[in-house]
Amino acid sequence: MAQAPPIPIGPEVSVTGRGEVNVTPNRAVLLVTVESRAQLAARAATDNARKVDATIAALHAAGVKPAELTNGGYSVAQAYDDSNNRRRPDGFMARNTLRIEVPRIADVGRLIDVALSVGATQVLPVQFLGPDVEGARRRALAIAVREARLDAEALAAAAGGSLGKLTALSTSMSPGAFMRESIVVSSGVLRSDSPVPTNLTPADLTVSAVASVRWEFIARRVP
Repeated sequence: MAQAPPIPIGPEVSVTGRGEVNVTPNRAVLLVTVESRAQLAARAATDNARKVDATIAALHAAGVKPAELTNGGYSVAQAYDDSNNRRRPDGFMARNTLRIEVPRIADVGRLIDVALSVGATQVLPVQFLGPDVEGARRRALAIAVREARLDAEALAAAAGGSLGKLTALSTSMSPGAFMRESIVVSSGVLRSDSPVPTNLTPADLTVSAVASVRWEFIARRVP
């Protein structure tokens, strides 16, 4: 059976538009690590458990609810001494990471100080999150399509024609509204007796979307 000949495709205008919507963060996620080192693995684990219990108790006393505090990872591994250009076994390191959901941005710095004051040794980059991500994503999509059409109309007019019917439309966008504050606080950098509290003021988050659009190109008729 003979195949039908392919339908010829006329000239098209292909444009990619980008849309962005700013969102003010309203909550955060902290990852606080408690580290303990000892010559025996069991001793490192025991010391770590004691420090973690103290950290959890202090965070609960500071207002963190049980549902907002979960374990983000735990390990006990061989520690090494890399001094004098030689790598030698040097006891064991136990690490326990606590994940803290903070529903109020204003509490982030205070909870960091609380955790460091009772045994936490490291605070990983703070993740700030925004509200109504789906709504912001759709608004960014609408902006992207409008920008794409404006560019396509300008291109078509410059080429002596206009846009015809829409032939293709696709999109890609960021997975959500979040930002990681690029700070890492380690034990010894921020002491529990420091007179200056930790203060973090995150910038607005950006939800972005990209729309790839194609239209038929209709050439202007010459009289």
